Amino acid sequence: MLSIYTHPIFYKHDTGIGHPESSARIDAAMEGVDRAGFAARTLRDAAPHADTERIIAKVHSADYERELDQACRMGLRLFHSLDNPISSQTFAAARAAVATALTAADDMLRQSQRAFVIARPPGHHAERIQAMGFCFFNTIACVAEWLREQNGIERVFIFDFDVHHGNGTQHLFEEREDVFYASIHRYPFYPGTGAANELGTGGGRGFTKNIPMPGGTGDADYLRAVEDDIVRIIDDYRPDAILLSSGFDAHRRDPLGGMRVTERAYGEITRRIVEVANRHAHGRVLSLLEGGYDMEGLAASVDEHVRALS
Repeated sequence: MLSIYTHPIFYKHDTGIGHPESSARIDAAMEGVDRAGFAARTLRDAAPHADTERIIAKVHSADYERELDQACRMGLRLFHSLDNPISSQTFAAARAAVATALTAADDMLRQSQRAFVIARPPGHHAERIQAMGFCFFNTIACVAEWLREQNGIERVFIFDFDVHHGNGTQHLFEEREDVFYASIHRYPFYPGTGAANELGTGGGRGFTKNIPMPGGTGDADYLRAVEDDIVRIIDDYRPDAILLSSGFDAHRRDPLGGMRVTERAYGEITRRIVEVANRHAHGRVLSLLEGGYDMEGLAASVDEHVRALS
């Protein structure tokens, strides 16, 4: 069974007129859910998860969290760089993204279901003490940390298929073997990380996998990489849960990505992940919206994605 999670506060993170990471992305993603016939499975206002504050503090420093909160309260319009416009409700929205994703993860474990979380701001660029690339709290990392605390979850696999490399997620787990981070992304491209020789460090060496793709790459190369590399790695790693950083900005229509992936390929990628999750992770897959900045491309991709997740 698949459940969809979102929250009205995600609309209140105001990035300004004309910014690509706008609240219209929530509407586009929900349009995709509606096309797929799953609107009735959407939880739109979950109660805050009890572990939210503690898990954010585990992933990010307390000073960083206070700095973001204060910047929003003071009415600042940028945080750390020009990449990160903020508003009075940005801190609350970023915190709610973590809370909503943790609720989805909790439900996934208790009710044996898959989940798709439609949240903003996105998170995979956020470092421990640095906001980057429209991201403030690293939501997928928070979910991975929480899952690792749960009985029976010894290994978590994160697959990031956003067109941009998830530098924050990689750096947070690169020294660990209990969370495997794998990414397919355009390279060289923002944020400049994600070369094939980035494999993790120390005890985590060999538990990071980067698959860089040149600009203009389309369906065939993506599907080949998923089948030949991602699925094979998951079969070897045998995780207890799979998390997806689901950025749809490699879509052929996307204004930022410069790639040629279609919505049909996103559906096929998702089906292959669900199949391998059924083999090793009791079907546990939680998908979190990251990028995707063409509204029709996002809606069409989400349509295919949630059909495959279900």
